[in-house]
Amino acid sequence: MPVGLSPKNADEVNLNVGMILRNFTDVRAKVHAQQGWLAAEDLKVDPYNMTADDETLIKSAMSALDADLTAVDMTFINRLIGLPV
Repeated sequence: MPVGLSPKNADEVNLNVGMILRNFTDVRAKVHAQQGWLAAEDLKVDPYNMTADDETLIKSAMSALDADLTAVDMTFINRLIGLPV
């Protein structure tokens, strides 16, 4: 008998993969929304008062992450989680 999180049947495989892919699409959408907001905001002024270096670091990190996540081919992911392709 397998131990741990080894799936016992196809339903468990589908559930595990589906949950991971659904979480991925949620995070991808949240990152994209945050990137859009950050692009329009000046974090150096009230109420944020960040340094220029901190603003650049945050915006660069989110921009790179958004670009990488946006580049992922969603064809099969959407098909597996039931979204239109």
